[in-house]
Amino acid sequence: MKNERCTAADVALAAGVSIMTVSRAMNGRPGLGPDTRQRVLEAAERLRYRPSKTARALASRRSSTFGIVLPDVANPFFAILAKAAIDVARAAGRNVFIMNTDEDPDLELGALDSLLGEDIDGVIIAGSRLPEAKLLEAVSAFGAVVLVNRDFLGPGRGSVNVEDREGAAQAIAYLASTGRRRIGLLAGPRIATGTKRRLAGYHDGLARSGLPLDRSLVERCIPTIDGGEVATRALLERAPGIDAILAYNDLAAIGALRALEATGRSVPGDIAVMGTDDVPYAAIVRPSLSTVHADIPRLGSEAMSLLLALDEGEEPSLVPTQEPRVVIREST
Repeated sequence: MKNERCTAADVALAAGVSIMTVSRAMNGRPGLGPDTRQRVLEAAERLRYRPSKTARALASRRSSTFGIVLPDVANPFFAILAKAAIDVARAAGRNVFIMNTDEDPDLELGALDSLLGEDIDGVIIAGSRLPEAKLLEAVSAFGAVVLVNRDFLGPGRGSVNVEDREGAAQAIAYLASTGRRRIGLLAGPRIATGTKRRLAGYHDGLARSGLPLDRSLVERCIPTIDGGEVATRALLERAPGIDAILAYNDLAAIGALRALEATGRSVPGDIAVMGTDDVPYAAIVRPSLSTVHADIPRLGSEAMSLLLALDEGEEPSLVPTQEPRVVIREST
């Protein structure tokens, strides 16, 4: 194999590791066992692989650039969060790469791999859809990492959170206090931490209100307007007697409003609807949407401020979670 044609991917294949692992081994970064590091170095020597001089020069200094990985840039929650984070980065003289993954774990891995190739200083990952083991491996080569809505601690690691579980519990308790007794849940992506937290909060809210848990009232949904509409139609077919719906996010709740209008149900007369996040759309749709409020700009600002601190070598910390606040509008 000629030198100029050998790539990190060739070394990764020969050593039986990921490209990220090759990068860590070649640049002397922590996080690898001695046997793995030696195997990579031996494969690189055998294939006569050498990183380019440009890459080595870049690796020797900080790039003043961060990355932000989002599951859906079209979702206003993530767009608002990213803007707030970028504002903080810009004030600190940093640049930002934005990567969109379309709720796809494989695309998330690819985005992280691409950012690693750009030699960024650190990364914010909002709403990661990766299982724990894959996430840990994917971020191990980054010096500073902050997760949004997923606990993550360790050297150079931190997270910021919204208390989704308590927010969902309060939403269910409120709906029950208005006389609703068969409350459905539009749950989000199965792998999402937010889904697990909201589902736990749904259970908590039912228990607090003395209502039985009926698993047939839980419907998975893609967290978009179309996804919420499809899931609501499926839920109505299975459980036509429901009298309230809590949606994974505001977009899914708006989809629920659309499905209920199309099937002749009045809101809130027949079925009350509540979302989560309190994005700007929630206040302008008709009927206006009750929701669980999150201070999204603050979340983005805290995430970037924490990333900057971690990048400067400060001790990692778990930023206090935001307390939930139920906002009542016309839909309930």
